[in-house]
Order: sequence, then C-alpha cells, then structure tokens
Amino acid sequence: MGHIFFQKKDWLKEQGVAVLSSNYPLYADMSDRMVQVVRQIVDNITVYSVDEVFIDLNNCSKDLSETAFEIKNKLLKYLGLPVSVGIAPTKTLAKVAAFYAKRYPKFQNILILDNDKKIQDALKLIDVGEIWGVGRQFKKFLKANNIKSASDLRNTNEQFVKKHMTVTGLRTVKELKGISCISTDSISEERKNIIHTRTFKHTIKTKADLKAVISTFTVRLCEKLRFQHSAANMIGVFIETSRFKNPEYHYYNSKTVDLPVPSNDTFELIKYALNLLDTIFVSGYKYKRAGVMLFGLQDAKHLQYSLFDTINRPKHKHVFKAIDLLNASYGRDAVKYAVQGNDTKISVQERLSPQYTTSWKQIITVKADENLSLVSS
Repeated sequence: MGHIFFQKKDWLKEQGVAVLSSNYPLYADMSDRMVQVVRQIVDNITVYSVDEVFIDLNNCSKDLSETAFEIKNKLLKYLGLPVSVGIAPTKTLAKVAAFYAKRYPKFQNILILDNDKKIQDALKLIDVGEIWGVGRQFKKFLKANNIKSASDLRNTNEQFVKKHMTVTGLRTVKELKGISCISTDSISEERKNIIHTRTFKHTIKTKADLKAVISTFTVRLCEKLRFQHSAANMIGVFIETSRFKNPEYHYYNSKTVDLPVPSNDTFELIKYALNLLDTIFVSGYKYKRAGVMLFGLQDAKHLQYSLFDTINRPKHKHVFKAIDLLNASYGRDAVKYAVQGNDTKISVQERLSPQYTTSWKQIITVKADENLSLVSS
C-alpha cells in the first residue's frame, strides 16, 4: 500500500495481481445496498465508511452468532460481497475481532469476543499499530516506550496515556478494557471533512482547463453534501505537478478560506474554489493532480445564517433539488455548469471496471443456452 503503480507494474504483473481504476459511483452504490441489506436484519446502524458499519446489538433478540452469520450470508447472496463480522463489548474491540475474522480462515469471517479471556488472548497477538485510533506517530511513540502489542497498551498506566496521547488515547485504552466510551456522535464527529482529488490522465497546462476540473470536483462534493444533509464551513483547493518527471520543477500549492455561512450551495462554492485557484495557479507548469477539500461539516438542518447574507438560499435549495433529481434520473452531468466544460472525465481510468449497478448500458446480462443453463456476460 502506498507504492507508486508504475514502479511496481512489472512485479504486480508477475504476481498475477488484478489492477483496476477507482470506480467511485459503483462503490457508493454497493455501499448503499450493503446498508439496506443490514438494516433488514438489525435496526441500530452507524455508517463509518464506504465499506464499514457499526451495529448496536444490545437490544438484539437473536443469538449473536446467528445474527452475524445472517448478515454475512445475506450480503454474499444478495450482493456477492464477502464480509467479515467482529462482535465485542466496545467498538475498538469489535474492530479487533473483525481484524482476526478477516485474516484467519478458521473463524469463517466471524469472531465474537464475548469474554475477557478471549479479549486478552486476541490483544496479545495484535500489533499496537493495528488498533483503531493509533496513528503512525503514536505507533512510533508507543513502541519507543516498549508498548508493542494491543495488550501492552491496555495495561499501560492511564495517566501516562492521557498525558502523551490526550483524551483520545485514553478512550482507546478504556475501550480495550471493555469500557464503551466511543459514542455514535463521536464517530460522526470524525467525518467532518471530505475531499475530492484525482490524478490526471494527461497533464493540464492552462488555467481554463484547471477551472473546469476544480469546478467538477466542487460539484461532486456539493452533491455529496446535499445527499447527506450537510454543509461546510471552509473550502480548500490544491494543485500539484508530477513528483517524478523533472522533480526540480515540482510545484505544489494549496489555499483555504472560511465561508461566511455554512453552505452546500454549488453556485457559491464553485465561486470560492475558482477564486482560490486564481491565487495558487502559476503558468508554465504541467499539472498532474488537483483536489478540492471541504472542512467543518455540520448538519444542514440547523445552520446559523448571517444577517447580511445576500444569497437567496431557499430559492437555490429548490434549484439544486431539481438538478440533483434530473442527474439521478438521466445520468451524472445530464445537467451541469458551463464552467465544467465538455469533458468532465479527466482522471486516469484506463482499467475501469464496468458500472454494473449504476449504468443501464453496462448492467450484467444473463442468457440461457440450448440446455437452459445460465451464462452471464
């Protein structure tokens, strides 16, 4: 993980590794379907990422093992998705259980840590760097202090942890001890920023072309904001040349700005994004990568507006509702902004997998041969 593809291209081919371009619409759609299937089985779900959810089983009337196998089997049957299920008294321990369930065939992708002996045995064998909440820097610090396993961290003096790893580290230690202290709200709190970045298939030289790219990135982020009923407090833009071709001429710059009012208004955010691009763009470079970042996300239903705000936000809200509906019905960018230009597919996607569930043209077809056996294509 983290290696540059072209540096490992030959080795990957030798190892028979399948290499695919990112297919974000497919991932998002399969993620939504995964959550819908899980909701048919249990009620209290918190979506943590595109491929991970936390489920509160405290009020579940079924046997834990039965529930876990039902989730696993239905996701495989309905969606073809192999998943691992980890069950434990806390979210951090559940992540530990899932870690083992995914890696050791004997567990059949399911592990339940339902007593202290199982928990302690599991923590002795897992590296401290694998624990949820222990980042790269904390891992170095802990190992320098001879705290090498998750069990070592669990048994570390809490005052020492609080002093050097703040309250977040102390929370992790308590969770490893079986004391639940990471709430659903705190998980949502982590997801306060979103970013849209791409590496370009061909370098971009002109500001006009970069404006089209940055505008498209901003459109994507605003669509996501409105879908999850969020608004951002700050926007940032970055641009970068290739780090490998002519390293002496490498250029990277970024800039952010606070928004006067938390917003998911595409008109407004495109304006700010393009203003930021103007301040960091330098002509003469060949740009290979760019991105737009939104920070300080909050619930769009409870916003504090400015007395001097000049934007007719209720009117814009209806406009975006109509645009989002049209694009959902007739395909992405069926309605788009003029500044996006004609080509909004600028990323390197030479190995893109089919849009199995998000494009009628690429949906899987099934045919029956003369012997009535089914053949998929």
